[in-house]
Amino acid sequence: MADKRRKHPTYDPDAEVTTVVAGHVGVIELNRPKALNSLNVEMIRLIREAVDKWADDDWIQFIVIKSSSDRAFCAGGDVRYVRMRDMKRMYRFGDSFFEEEYDLNERLSRVNKPVIALLEGIVMGGGMGISMHGSHRVVTPRTLGAMPEAAIGFVPDVGMSYRLTHLDCSPAVGLFIAATGWRLSPADMLYTGLATNLVADVHAFESDLHSGDLPEALRSNALDPQKLEEPTSTLQQHAEWIERTFAEGTWADIEARIVRDEGSVSDAELAQFITKVTDSLKGANPESLVATVELFRRAEGATLREALDMEFKVGGELRRGANFIEGVRAVLEHKDHNAQFEPASTDDVDVEKWRALLG
Repeated sequence: MADKRRKHPTYDPDAEVTTVVAGHVGVIELNRPKALNSLNVEMIRLIREAVDKWADDDWIQFIVIKSSSDRAFCAGGDVRYVRMRDMKRMYRFGDSFFEEEYDLNERLSRVNKPVIALLEGIVMGGGMGISMHGSHRVVTPRTLGAMPEAAIGFVPDVGMSYRLTHLDCSPAVGLFIAATGWRLSPADMLYTGLATNLVADVHAFESDLHSGDLPEALRSNALDPQKLEEPTSTLQQHAEWIERTFAEGTWADIEARIVRDEGSVSDAELAQFITKVTDSLKGANPESLVATVELFRRAEGATLREALDMEFKVGGELRRGANFIEGVRAVLEHKDHNAQFEPASTDDVDVEKWRALLG
């Protein structure tokens, strides 16, 4: 019986998503390395098919989601293709794409068995969405996380407005991560709870998983965070300033606090951190920043499903404007990182528009 079930019927080594049953472990492998495993709709459907099949299969003890490449777990959703359709005003394609992606995110949160994401390399955007709603988010010293949507004229989505406002530390830290597109180190991810475990070698850990003893595999492969190249979380180090700056108010309030502190704080390390924050915000779409704050304030009291629905509303509105098209062009197409957003200043963004949309 076990030998017959070792491989899932849809296994294909050349597919963009491969699915295999090894012992009592269901393994979903992302296999689009040239695109850093950016999720297209076909990949989303294959992942959903496997999750639905294995979630109710008593043979499967837990589900693993991994990458075929050490360079990236998943760099996001395939927004370049969505942009192509949006440019032709074929918005229904993008709407359907995000509906299916968000449904997958929500489905992963309801699997009543361990879902283990092996986060080697880059994990951003949509990659967060297929990992952060499961039970175990395993990072290595080479993991790099981020939610950089503001730079492409969008908002943090895939349920991350919910996840980031329900961190182990503070909703303010979550909003900071979202607004700045902060590059998360393994230490940052452990501090916030976005990562549940740190291992030295993801391949050795995966091999030990096939024994069926998850706690022992985690214990025997655990890496002491103090052995990381950067053992201290920058977010934890500056948590007090982040809390003071991002915990309350609109984007205008937050921006005023940043401007007030820039160049005036006496702590040299904090001053350097604030400079890095302001530099990261320079490439963000002003409209995205304003909308993100309004979205996150509401997500604090929402369920995951409600947060996903709000993300769909806000994202759909942004996609129907010019800034999403321009942002994807600047960051992912031409890669000049010189987007010309309109309006160019957050002062000229109508916050009431986003409040009315969110209700």
